[in-house]
Amino acid sequence: MRLWLWALLPTLVLAGCNEKDANLAHNSLLFCTASSPLSFNPQLVISTETLDATAHQIYDRLLALDPVSQAIAPALANQWQRSEDGLRYRFHLQPNIRFHHTDGFSPTRALTADDVVFSFTRITDSQHPYHQVSGGHYPFFDTINWAQLVQEVRAIDEHEVEFVLNYADADFLYYLASDYAVILSGEYGAQLLAANTPQLLDQKPIGTGPFLLNFYRPDEFIRYLRHPDYWQTGSNSSQLVFDITPKSSKRLAKLLAGECDAMANPAASQLEVIQKHPDLALTAAAGINTSVLAFNTQKAPFDDVRVRKAISLAINKDDIVQAVYFGRATQADTLLPNALWQQQDQAMENQPPVSPPETRTTETQTTETHFDRHVGYEQNVARARQLLAEAGLSAGVKMTLLMPAGSRTYNPDALKTGQLLQQQLAPLGIKLTLRDLNEEMLRNMLLTGQHDAVLTGWSADIPSPDNILRNLLSCRAISAGTNASRWCNSTFDAELNLARVDTERAHRHAYYQAAQYLADLDVALIPLAHSQRHLSYRRSVSGLQLLPYGGVNFQRSEKE
Repeated sequence: MRLWLWALLPTLVLAGCNEKDANLAHNSLLFCTASSPLSFNPQLVISTETLDATAHQIYDRLLALDPVSQAIAPALANQWQRSEDGLRYRFHLQPNIRFHHTDGFSPTRALTADDVVFSFTRITDSQHPYHQVSGGHYPFFDTINWAQLVQEVRAIDEHEVEFVLNYADADFLYYLASDYAVILSGEYGAQLLAANTPQLLDQKPIGTGPFLLNFYRPDEFIRYLRHPDYWQTGSNSSQLVFDITPKSSKRLAKLLAGECDAMANPAASQLEVIQKHPDLALTAAAGINTSVLAFNTQKAPFDDVRVRKAISLAINKDDIVQAVYFGRATQADTLLPNALWQQQDQAMENQPPVSPPETRTTETQTTETHFDRHVGYEQNVARARQLLAEAGLSAGVKMTLLMPAGSRTYNPDALKTGQLLQQQLAPLGIKLTLRDLNEEMLRNMLLTGQHDAVLTGWSADIPSPDNILRNLLSCRAISAGTNASRWCNSTFDAELNLARVDTERAHRHAYYQAAQYLADLDVALIPLAHSQRHLSYRRSVSGLQLLPYGGVNFQRSEKE
């Protein structure tokens, strides 16, 4: 029987707690989340739950994204310059940034440029002693071809670091502000190498973030302690606890009972209950995400565009939006949600200074650009049958649909979505077998191309269309495990690459539109919905941030 964390707190079974501290529960912030992290280093994964548990709790980045304006903002770096050709970026670090002090590590110095070099050279240099530790895969960085983009990361002096690029990339600063671009401790890495325990770098992490990892019991809970030397205003909670509760109904029950202070991913069916409850609050954010049905386009019969188009014509997306999202999503006609185009425009208008922030002046573009979007296919079962007949599949086809276990931001109930697809495809003679898998098993299936089809999606990491299009459909994303359709089109990739090196907004949009049109035309994926993101919490809690390109930030959280 599972021992729930709320039961542990009153009895103070949590390891390391003072048994006489009557204020422990009050000074602890409990967050009910859906699953365990796959790692404690965001560089290694693309799991939302892993990012929630690590990116903004344990670590900081050189840069940050302003949650309102989408502009690049200072973080560990307080100044930066870019060369005129866009091939060199130099960052000046904040002084006296302290790393975590734990039972296993006592830092002897503050953050330096050597730590930045260590953090990024690990990714690019195959000969680096940490490159192959924990598998040697860096999905976010692999997909954007980081190793080819970045020629060198070098320390100029103790507080200044320079990135030298092989080619200009208009999104480069956004990469450094993403959840994945965390700064590790080079001193800790050296200590672990000397002890022959390098794997602990990603299992028992050291960062500069507002909380430090204190204890982790897999599939049960994670306990963090407040970082006493944090360089910004921190939480008033002495500890932050992630209670791992897979079922949304149990998370809500704990929230209602006061056994959790906040909960991740409330089900769409629960939102009305939460809104009516006097002790609970609900925060919503525009869905910069896409839920998709992806076929393995390298496997018959899904390598035939007629089959993919036939299935797309049989799907009633509005039924899915109503039944799965309870109307709190928009039907997806294309891969890119309108909110992302709006955020991209806003981010580009608020483009950060490329010389030190306090000295640079910038002109803001105000030209409005309008695009004709390729409209997705409307439901047409008769035409779908005709296409299947042309493909030699009049008798129908059997297929297995993989689904992620648990809820996702872009799909709160994959099982219900799968059941609706079963019903909608049955008139075509398509027999759909549903199979749900945990995150690790699902990722392995996609990497090896063993699947027929999968319910998946993507939540944008940065305010750029490139992030969704490249991760879901580029050729490189196949080996990264994010391109579940295994669709590879060199012209599509070329359009994305042209957009990366062009800084003109209208030009970039045109390239992205061309890429999206190619994917739509070949039915590379079937976009289903763009959903809202929600966070529910008790009204006694304040300061939680539902980030536009990431999870939840507890840095300034307070509990009455």
